[in-house]
This record gives sequence, C-alpha cells and structure tokens, in this order.
Amino acid sequence: MADQKAGATKFAIQTSKRRSDQAFQQILALIFEGRLSPGSRLPGERELTETLGLSRTTLRDALNRLEARGYINRRSKSGSFVCTSLPQPFREPIEEIVDSNVISTSDIIEVRKVLELWAVGKATQLPARDSLSALARCLRGMEATSGFRSDSQFTRYRDADLKFHQTIAEMTGNLLYVHVFHFFLDLVRRSISLSRQLVPGNFAKDNLRNHEEIYRAIEKKDPERAKRAMLEHFRYVEQHISPNRRRMSSHHKKPGVVTFRGRAKIS
Repeated sequence: MADQKAGATKFAIQTSKRRSDQAFQQILALIFEGRLSPGSRLPGERELTETLGLSRTTLRDALNRLEARGYINRRSKSGSFVCTSLPQPFREPIEEIVDSNVISTSDIIEVRKVLELWAVGKATQLPARDSLSALARCLRGMEATSGFRSDSQFTRYRDADLKFHQTIAEMTGNLLYVHVFHFFLDLVRRSISLSRQLVPGNFAKDNLRNHEEIYRAIEKKDPERAKRAMLEHFRYVEQHISPNRRRMSSHHKKPGVVTFRGRAKIS
C-alpha cells in the first residue's frame, strides 16, 4: 500500500514537472516568435492560465524558471516584463565589463550605430501603415513632453524616444535583431544614468527634429536619406551625452595600468 502511494506521488510530481516544462516552452516560444517582444509586459496570470490552459501553480513554476534564466523581469507592483532572449552566458561577461566602467558609452553607441543604420534602411523597404502610425505616436509623445518641466516629463520623453527606435527594430522583421537591439539598449542604460539636469536645454527639441527627419525618410521609402538622418541623430547624441558620461565617470576610480616585465597589467 505504501509503495502504491509512493508511486502515485512520484507520478504526480513527474506530471507536474512535465506541465511546467511545457508552460516554460510555450511562453519561451511566444518570446522567440516575437509575439511577446522585449520590453513588453506579460499578460496577467489569469489571462495566461486561460490562454495556455494552465493551473496557476504550473504557470508560476514556469515564470520562476523564465526569471531565473533571465528571460523575464518580474516587478512586484507592475507585473512581469520580457527581457532580451539572448542567453545569460552571452550577456553576463559583457554586462560585467560595462558595469566595471572599463569601456565607454561611446563604444556601445558605435556598435549600436552600425546596427541601427542597417535597421532603418531595412525599415524603409515596406513600411506598414500601422508601423508608421506607431512612429508618429512616438513623435507626438516626444513633442508633448519636450519642455522637460519635470522629471516625469523627461521620463515620458525618453520612453517615447526608445519606443521610436524599438518600432524601427520591429519593422525590420528580424526577430534576432529585435533582441540584440534590446540588449544594446540595456547596455546604454547600465553605462549612463541620464537625468534632465544632465542634458542641455535645447536637446529635446533638436533631438525631436532628428527623429522627425528619420520618420519622413521612412515614410518616403528613402533608405539613403533614412541612414543619413539616423547617423546625424547618433552624432548629436554622442556630442551631448558623451561629455556628461565623462564627467560622471571621473567620480569613479578606473583600474590603473602598471608595467611588469614589459607587460601592461591592470592594478
């Protein structure tokens, strides 16, 4: 009798684990397929359990695994958000280098510049009407908050700016690029903490004009014009953000370089 109970318990655990594995794979597939894009908020537990046909216990087990693997970020008051699907063994060494202040924000922006010039050219090929509408909404959001009269306005402006670039990434139709884009975006956030006190008074409106030119080029399906506009945007950002980054970095001690038997070493 005891053996039967033990066998039943083991079977129940294995069944529960299989269901949790299936739930994990289901949600992961939604992320990789782009149906849940990086930065987006996951549906609530009730909606997920009904849509995927899961119990709440099974769903929570799957969400715990997704969080442990770095695929989602669970915030106590605002829900769960999708992170980049790039695996942690790839991300962590680069994130550690950025956090150690060894490389500069300009280094990150240089790589992002190459990627986004390709992306904006790709976005001009067949710009869908809903994508153009999404870009236009971002521009309206930036314009409405360009006064930077409060920290809240600055945050909304920044979010609209980031959404503009995210929309361009999604317009490429390349899911791998979408996740790589978000990874580099996170690196920029890690390397510099911007506030409205750190940007010049004319930054918001000048930056908005750069984005409007990018939008017009995409709307006209002009890849060369779009690339020029994107390049000009990055030049402007580097001009105004890099000096602030240097001032901030000067407060942190960087590793010293010493020579030992003809070799340079970090001290």
